[in-house]
Amino acid sequence: MNLAFCLFNYFPFGGLQRDFLRIAKECIHRGHHVDIYTMKWEGERPSEFSIHEISTRGFQNHTRARNFSKKLKIILSEKKYDRVVGFNKMPHLDIYYAADTCYQAKAKQQRGFWYRFTPRYRHLIHFEKSVFSPEKKTKILLLSKQQQSEFKKFYNTQAERFYLLPPGIEKNRIAPDNAETLRNEARKKFHLKKDELLLLMIGSGFKTKGLDRILHGIHSLPKELKNRVRLFVIGKDHPNSFLKLARHLKISDKIKFLGGRDDIPNFLLAGDLLLHPAYNENTGTVLLEALAS
Repeated sequence: MNLAFCLFNYFPFGGLQRDFLRIAKECIHRGHHVDIYTMKWEGERPSEFSIHEISTRGFQNHTRARNFSKKLKIILSEKKYDRVVGFNKMPHLDIYYAADTCYQAKAKQQRGFWYRFTPRYRHLIHFEKSVFSPEKKTKILLLSKQQQSEFKKFYNTQAERFYLLPPGIEKNRIAPDNAETLRNEARKKFHLKKDELLLLMIGSGFKTKGLDRILHGIHSLPKELKNRVRLFVIGKDHPNSFLKLARHLKISDKIKFLGGRDDIPNFLLAGDLLLHPAYNENTGTVLLEALAS
């Protein structure tokens, strides 16, 4: 089959992006052709794909997404793909991989009444309706059963359009037979003392993942325990506001921001505790990865 895979932005360390890449590679492995359409691609460009970056204008994310969708519509009408697969909510999809939660539910539960009059809200609801409205035919790949009940509640989406996927992680997240040796080597590399406790926060989007909660939690620890704690924050986001908070709480010496990384298995083996007090989360694959390690 000739497939079009569509997502707004690709960067190497996001959970959605990692799922996207695994699925695209599996499709290639099974003999299909995959063209990728995105506004921006960061990192290595796999040679087995045709990656098309669509330039867009706009000062805000939702404006750029709307322009991307308009240009994509023209391309799809010309190319005539067998299936169009989306990893963000947008029009013109045959299949949607539902990595994100229901935006309508979040907006009504977490935002005030007046938020629903903003251009951003109207745009995001329009894109969500273009996938989930009953008159649409888009097939929906779910990661969480809870998602289905929320989308059905707000959009009356037909049950037969949902397909619940089993949880999946990469095999290199599973602890090998020599896990203890690798753990000791990793802790030595990271200059961790034997009595130090390594806390991990792994995930892009520090605000959503609840990093502020983690910092307040460390601040509130008993002095003796706090002295033994170190926190490694791994993921792509801007750390400045959290560095400021850490300084205010007088724990900045406990925290290291390491950016996005591709050697996560080493940290999972070296760590003592994964912290994931997210404000909003769909599946939290990193929880499974931590268990498997």
